[in-house]
Amino acid sequence: MNESVFLLGWMKVKTISQVYIRLNEHLFKCKKYDLNFLITKVLIERIDEFPNIYIEEIAYAAQTTPASITKFCKKLGYTSFKEMRCDLDNYFIQEYDLSSKIHEGILCGIDTKSELSEMVDRFLQHEYTVQKNIFEQFDSEQCMRIAEEIKLKKRVAILGNSYSFTVVNLLRELLSQMGYLVFEVNRNAEDQLIKQVLLETDVCFIINLTREWVEKKSYLLQDTTCKKILLTFSERADQNNLFEEVVLFKEISPMLASNYYSQKVLHLWMIFLIMSLKKE
Repeated sequence: MNESVFLLGWMKVKTISQVYIRLNEHLFKCKKYDLNFLITKVLIERIDEFPNIYIEEIAYAAQTTPASITKFCKKLGYTSFKEMRCDLDNYFIQEYDLSSKIHEGILCGIDTKSELSEMVDRFLQHEYTVQKNIFEQFDSEQCMRIAEEIKLKKRVAILGNSYSFTVVNLLRELLSQMGYLVFEVNRNAEDQLIKQVLLETDVCFIINLTREWVEKKSYLLQDTTCKKILLTFSERADQNNLFEEVVLFKEISPMLASNYYSQKVLHLWMIFLIMSLKKE
């Protein structure tokens, strides 16, 4: 199959809402088979019924009371069940015209009747094309500018969430190997904890693809002397002066609709940054 044909097509992405993301992050943190787990599980199972579902239905399915459901909603950051069930703005754009830019699917174009080794080779060819495309979209001048700024610093903080943990951990590992003191922080931690980290670091990377957290917690980022660098695909991030640098993955945003590729974009940017730091 011709490579241009291999990359052609429309990619339709299932709508993923904010509440769906929050519920899955909450489920990941559940450690006991208790009411907290049952409510989370029921809500995820019935997410396609939102917003046309009532609190009594969820309470009945989870074998609990509406009051317990309301209490659970507050744990997720909502004031009520109604607010939660209506938080359905798309986490990612639902449909993209990929033309010949990116991919039609992780395993697209693989002949399932061929030998397994041939399937692997085809997958690797696809991965090379995709990763090359990603690197080409990065702003090399901005990355070098960030690298030059970091060279003068010693203490780095990285704010992320459970979704971006592997990305945060990769940057921490790479920077630590170069002698930097790095703090990995969950951006959903208590305000005082985040404030203290910002006070004690020279540079802070904030990974927030949708910019939702930044909008809610902007007060934490004001009046801090550390250099703040935001990684996002939200163009609205350019509309304030909270950050010294905004790394905007605008051209690659269709890939961010795939968890597999969005992680890859972030991982490769971190590697690109380290290459810039090491460049003589």
